[in-house]
Amino acid sequence: MTVYVLENPIINNEWGCSKSMVELYGYNNPQNKPLAELWMGAHPKATSSVVLTNNDSKPLNEWIARNPTNILGQVCAAKFSNKLSFLFKVLSADSPLSIQSHPNKLQALAGWEKENAEQIPLTAAHRNYKDDNHKPELVYAITEFHALNGFREYSQIVKLFNLVKGANLSPIINTFVSALTSQGLKQFYQALMTHPAPAELVNEVINNIKQRLKANIDPMPLKTLWQLIININNKYPGDIGVLSPLLINYIVLQPGEAMFLNAGTLHAYLKGTSLELMANSDNVLRGGLTPKHVDVKELLHTTVFEPKKQSDLKLNATKLNKNEHSYSTNVDDFKLNIIVLSNATHKVDSVRSAEILFVAEGNIQVLASNGCQVALKAGESCLISAENSSYQIKGTGKVARAYTPIVNTIA
Repeated sequence: MTVYVLENPIINNEWGCSKSMVELYGYNNPQNKPLAELWMGAHPKATSSVVLTNNDSKPLNEWIARNPTNILGQVCAAKFSNKLSFLFKVLSADSPLSIQSHPNKLQALAGWEKENAEQIPLTAAHRNYKDDNHKPELVYAITEFHALNGFREYSQIVKLFNLVKGANLSPIINTFVSALTSQGLKQFYQALMTHPAPAELVNEVINNIKQRLKANIDPMPLKTLWQLIININNKYPGDIGVLSPLLINYIVLQPGEAMFLNAGTLHAYLKGTSLELMANSDNVLRGGLTPKHVDVKELLHTTVFEPKKQSDLKLNATKLNKNEHSYSTNVDDFKLNIIVLSNATHKVDSVRSAEILFVAEGNIQVLASNGCQVALKAGESCLISAENSSYQIKGTGKVARAYTPIVNTIA
């Protein structure tokens, strides 16, 4: 076999939605648990399994380890230490995830080695680094998807805080106004994160927001932002992360739109269902809106304190042919293509790395060049090994194609 149906684990985080994956893909959820993340990949925390011809299944990470070159391809196996380079997810949020950022490769390796030397168990609640990899990620909206992504421009941050500041916040924002630089932003954020009475800052802002809403003095975009902050405070009262929408760009992706978050980008996902494609990592540094471990020192160390323009947040798609378009990023761990078919056949040539196909809509058949074939419906996925020279997709639906973009070959 060279094409394998995948069995994928679901993570039940408390912020997850109990209904979305059930309604979209028919997943069973008799206990009405929050279905937060479906993992497709070979990360040891929650690896997928490959279904074999005898209906037996094997963990994907073990299956790859048996013959990494055949499954991953020669270049990918050599470049990524015989591991699948990406992790693919369906993410469904019914309430905000933690404010967080992810380390770059050097930071991840250093943090991993340090915590190993300190003999901190991988399962320890205070462990920051679960592996030695960076974690840039791409988000593709399945439903309307609400998120925070990257620091606002300096002028926006000052404007928003000035609208809702009070006696406690005024000295902190005034200090930032005198140093509108990356270092000034870091110091401002550090002052918020280490304030001795964070609940006082938050309550001050919430009270001022409520007064502005009552007075009806702001345009609708600001009213929407104010209501978002109130809603987050209702979920996490007094948490300093409640102030994050004043600092971080608020973005709403419509179905079919995408965005990218490089390592070091402060962000949070708020509501909606999406596909999430990332480097093969589970390293998260948190900054609030969570009962989990928050390490302010490490968060400050790994976060990039540079503003992002609102107009630069969404990714542009590149049309490859009549059926397929692609989203490019500045990382070589992964690439996402979307294939849309209407009772048609689409051929993918020159397979050079392992691929995972996820059916977002419809029903399709995957036919490999060596005769292997599988049938998939919405919510199902398969692994295509690099042993295939090409494959075809037949049917009607929308297919998300995750793979490692191989540019160079090994001589």
